[in-house]
Amino acid sequence: MAEHYSRHIKFEGILNFRDLGGYKAHGGRTVAWRRVYRSAEMMNMTNDDFRRLTDELRLTSVIDLRSSLERENHGIGLLSEARIKYHQVSFLSDGGDRKGDRMRYTDFNNMGEFYAKLVQVQGFGSRVVEALEIITEPGNHPLVFHCAIGKDRTGILAGILLSALGVGDKDIIADYMMSAPHVLVILERLKSKPETAEFANRFPAFAWEAAPISMTLLLAALKKEYGSAAGYLKENGADSSLVKRLERALLV
Repeated sequence: MAEHYSRHIKFEGILNFRDLGGYKAHGGRTVAWRRVYRSAEMMNMTNDDFRRLTDELRLTSVIDLRSSLERENHGIGLLSEARIKYHQVSFLSDGGDRKGDRMRYTDFNNMGEFYAKLVQVQGFGSRVVEALEIITEPGNHPLVFHCAIGKDRTGILAGILLSALGVGDKDIIADYMMSAPHVLVILERLKSKPETAEFANRFPAFAWEAAPISMTLLLAALKKEYGSAAGYLKENGADSSLVKRLERALLV
C-alpha cells in the first residue's frame, strides 16, 4: 500500500520547507518520502521547530547552499546545538558579497535566464556534484538542503536532482512554483524593516518570482547544452555512478 504524506511541512520559524518525495521517476519508481527536503534558511527556527526536526522528522544532515559570508552574518540558529551533520556547499560564486547584485541581473529578463547562465559559471557544476554526493549517502538521510529563501540556489539543486532521477519536467516546474507564496511572505518581512528594505528593493521584481518560465528555461538549457541533467553532471566531473547511486538512495 502506497504511503501518503504531506508535501508541505509547516514550522513556526522556518519557511518554504517541503518534502521532495512522491514524484514519479525512472523505471516507474517513485522518489521516497521523508528522505530529502528543501527549505529556506533555518536561522529563525524555534525550540518547537527544533524538536520537530530532530524528534519527528529525525533530520540527520543539512546542506547549506549559502556563502560563508551569509552564514557569518545570519548564522544557523539552533542547528549549532544539534547532533546534525552540517555541510556548507556555497552556490554563490561571488562569495556572498551582495553589493553587486543589481548588476548581476541587468542582462536578464527573468530568473530562468539567470539560472541558465549561472549553472555554466566555472566551478558551479562541481559544487552541484559535491552536494549530490552528500545526498547519495543513505547515512545522511533524512536530509534538508537550503539557501536563503529556498527558491533560487535550492531550486536549481532540486531541479537538477529530480531531473537526474527521471522526474518529469511538469512535476519539477510545479515543485519550483510552490515557493511563490513563501517568497512573498519573506519579501514582505524584508520590506517592513528599515535595515533590510534597501536590500529587498535592490532586486528587480522578477527576482522575487517563482514563475514557471524560470524552471522551464533552466531545464531546457541543461538539455540543449548537455543533453540532460545527467550529462551536465558528467560534464562537471561527476563519477559515472553518481546517478545510479542517487537512484538507489532515493527511489522506491
